[in-house]
Amino acid sequence: MERFLPVITSPKASPQKNLTGNPRIIKDLAADIHRDIQTWNGIHLHGLSIIKSITAIKTDESFPEGLQELCDQLENDINLLDETVVRLNRALSQIKTVSLIHNSNDKLFIIWTTQNFEKAVEQIYEAYREEARLKRKILENVAHGYSDSWKMLHLAAWVHQPMIPHNLNVTLESLLVETGHR
Repeated sequence: MERFLPVITSPKASPQKNLTGNPRIIKDLAADIHRDIQTWNGIHLHGLSIIKSITAIKTDESFPEGLQELCDQLENDINLLDETVVRLNRALSQIKTVSLIHNSNDKLFIIWTTQNFEKAVEQIYEAYREEARLKRKILENVAHGYSDSWKMLHLAAWVHQPMIPHNLNVTLESLLVETGHR
């Protein structure tokens, strides 16, 4: 009977080294931004169901039972969206600080400099800030519009998020690829 020899393996070097300093800060901020946008998306979908409910019960100038509760829920969602925008602003501020300290055209990861990161995060922040403002306007008006055209406007504005350009997702994905998250 043959004896089995133990398998001996050598430790394998990690393909990525441990990051420190500015690259670590930027990579962590990229992960935070991605998490914040995922949070936004979840809140956005929850708010969509509330908007649908509001438009379903709002049939005339009256304020039907349950409307105030739905508006309060929508306001809570919008407050959460505002908190997400505050976190994105904080990330932008931190990236700007890193950019000022680093003050170099050296590439941090693959091809981006700190200025590229700053520009990308600024685009993300500005778009979500403007979208949060629009959502607050929808909240202020959704309980008052009862015509089909007003209800469709509020619903469409919520669904399509017109202040967030379609190419912003490319910017976010580029940020994640550049920092090694994808």
